Amino acid sequence: MELTVSKDAAQWYIREMDLVAGDSIKFFGKVYGPHGGFSFAIAKQEPTNPFELVTVEGINFYVEQFDEWFFADKDLHITLREDGSEPNYEVIVK
Repeated sequence: MELTVSKDAAQWYIREMDLVAGDSIKFFGKVYGPHGGFSFAIAKQEPTNPFELVTVEGINFYVEQFDEWFFADKDLHITLREDGSEPNYEVIVK
């Protein structure tokens, strides 16, 4: 799994979720979605056992080892939409 977050997307999360340096955003698998009946969600939560973690603009973006089942065969690239309205999530199944 490769997780990337652009600086612009990280700044959007900082603004929209009132984040400060050192905060963490968790991506995790959930039921009912476009990827084999599953999708992913986010939560502001500190990591306990990260499977993949990147720090951008002082914010930790990560997937826990517990959610490896969903992300192991996928790359997740997060950028900001051109109009700046919200993040764009590109999920690439390997």
